[in-house]
Amino acid sequence: MNRKGLRFLGAFATLLYMLALAGCGHDQQLTSITVEPNTEDFGFPDPSLQVQLRALGHYIHPPVTKDITDQVTWATNTAAVATVSATGLLAPGGAACGDAQITATVRTNHSTADRPSTGAIITGSMTATVECP
Repeated sequence: MNRKGLRFLGAFATLLYMLALAGCGHDQQLTSITVEPNTEDFGFPDPSLQVQLRALGHYIHPPVTKDITDQVTWATNTAAVATVSATGLLAPGGAACGDAQITATVRTNHSTADRPSTGAIITGSMTATVECP
């Protein structure tokens, strides 16, 4: 290969490298949350029955999935049917039967010195069903 060809190849490789670095300049961002398991059925409303939930965060820049169980806020829409602890431990509420939606929520994308933001709320959910005998 002649000198001109080598220079062109070197310039092209440098350009590709710089473009790759520019793409990596983004902050890693949480885009969604998946709760596992996505459904849980309890045969009767006994609060001693417990299942550990897991929250998986799906990110971009780079695309990766991480266990964020200890970083989410857990909540239930019907505590009489099902309760969930701060660590994601799910149990029947003991007072009622039916369905409860359990959510795992993160407030993300907070303000930084160079980028003001009110943040985004990312939520994943699952359904707990408690049967009455």
